[in-house]
Amino acid sequence: MTDERPTTDGLSEEILRRAEFLDIRSDDRDRLHGLIPLYEADVQRFVERFYDHLFEFEETRRFLTDPQLVERLKRSQSDHLRTMLEAQWTEVYLQKRRQVGQAHANIGIDPQWFLGAYNQYVQYYFRRLAESAEPQSRPPIEALLSVLKVVFLDIGLTLDAYFAQSSHKLRQALDMLWKANVELKHFAQLASHDLKTPLATVANLCDEALDEFGEAMPAGARSLVEAAKNRTFRMSQMIDELLSSNLASLEEQTNGSIPCEGAWNEAIHRLQPVLDAQRVRVTAPAALPVVWGNRARLQEVFYNLLSNAAKFVAPGTGRIELTVKEHPEGLLLRIADNGPGIPQEALERVFQPFQRLARHRDVPGSGLGLYFTRMMVDQQQGRIWAESEEGQGSQFYLLLRRPESKGD
Repeated sequence: MTDERPTTDGLSEEILRRAEFLDIRSDDRDRLHGLIPLYEADVQRFVERFYDHLFEFEETRRFLTDPQLVERLKRSQSDHLRTMLEAQWTEVYLQKRRQVGQAHANIGIDPQWFLGAYNQYVQYYFRRLAESAEPQSRPPIEALLSVLKVVFLDIGLTLDAYFAQSSHKLRQALDMLWKANVELKHFAQLASHDLKTPLATVANLCDEALDEFGEAMPAGARSLVEAAKNRTFRMSQMIDELLSSNLASLEEQTNGSIPCEGAWNEAIHRLQPVLDAQRVRVTAPAALPVVWGNRARLQEVFYNLLSNAAKFVAPGTGRIELTVKEHPEGLLLRIADNGPGIPQEALERVFQPFQRLARHRDVPGSGLGLYFTRMMVDQQQGRIWAESEEGQGSQFYLLLRRPESKGD
């Protein structure tokens, strides 16, 4: 057995590098050439059997509805099998293999079905070698190995096109996403302006009506105008929240190591006037951990949860407590209050947009805060859920990742 590498005359440098890695030598080419007579003896029978196999599966049958196309593919299949045995690994061979992969990728045949064809090739050549062996003798193992080597070489070359196609589609998708985000951002800003302008007009008209005719109005009419003005303000606030969430999700946010203490203190500072007015007591550990996420989003998560709790605790006796403990998946933060609690059947619903408990209809709010909170926690690859019993307060749990686990 010779140990020579294939000669380089006329061969593709790319294929030579791959052939060397697959340990394809000159004697492999000789053995492959020796299989050509076996191939010629019944290649047509194999090709017919091969396409009968493809017609058994919907995933491949749907690409074979044109009889003329099928006949062309059968001829190409015969040529493909022969070129593998001829082992003439020139630039032309390289380009043809990649064209085959490109064609399969373009029409949408998934790699698993494409690779199944090579399984058929291997079975075909192995059977032919076994059938051609002398009685009472084993099929020549070296010839079998040579077939495997060339099949793996062919697979690698053809899959190059699949990888190139996937990369191209990914770049296209990212480009489309970026353009869509820019357009959506502009649309959101314009829609917000167009929606808020008439709302401001309605609010001003309500104020004018109250200023000019308030004293002459019946108490009921004055109450209705006040209610209309307040609802207008609430609608304007909801539009601001929707726009803020939309723009935050569109803008690129960098995740990294975030000290919880800074985000928590900033959220407390923003909410301090409400906490003072309601005389709500907030407690937290002296030292808070560092987590993986985005500082602005984490601050907004804390603010929404604190604001939500402050709405429902009783003035003067309300308590909100932050606790932290280790968890197998990261760090578990618990924000608990002594408010009225949430019914068991509504615990998941509170995270849905515009979902509010019937008893809270008169409490100011848009019904979007917890929905946005879950969205921002998801963006940081964390989890949030609620636990509660009516009359026993509520607990919101944040499971956030440790900085060292961000690449897991």
